[in-house]
Amino acid sequence: MYPLYIMENCIACGVCAKVCPNDAIAIDIEVKFDGRRFLKSYAIDYSNCDSCMDCVKKCRRNSIIEVDGEKPNGVYDLKALIDLKHKLGISAKKKSAFVDECIGCLLCVITCPLNAIRYDNSDDMRTIEIDQNVCEGCGMCVVNCPNYALSLVEV
Repeated sequence: MYPLYIMENCIACGVCAKVCPNDAIAIDIEVKFDGRRFLKSYAIDYSNCDSCMDCVKKCRRNSIIEVDGEKPNGVYDLKALIDLKHKLGISAKKKSAFVDECIGCLLCVITCPLNAIRYDNSDDMRTIEIDQNVCEGCGMCVVNCPNYALSLVEV
């Protein structure tokens, strides 16, 4: 049994890292003056993890879950954690989607830790596009959108 960060609904609060008694979770968050939070990186060092599941118990958003099986070895960064999640057959239940008028501020592009949101500035019209194959439903774009133009939708 071991914890697995799945990103879904994560608000980058950092509680998982704070409650880990062995400092096995490293999370880098940038907090702007207005309270917006940017998830810059996330990693679990499974060689330091004792599978106490304090991180799972304390995460109010269920962004880190308990997984049965043999615990991986070494440090897993965000990409490796997502690859492991997919290898285990765990898919995102939610994805980001536009639900309202986008004002083209690009905060969604800037805050997406997976670069799942891109923009095109051709024809004097800024177009924002979400790559649903890359989006893991963390919601960073949703919580940082000043116009409430994004939402997480069930897939």
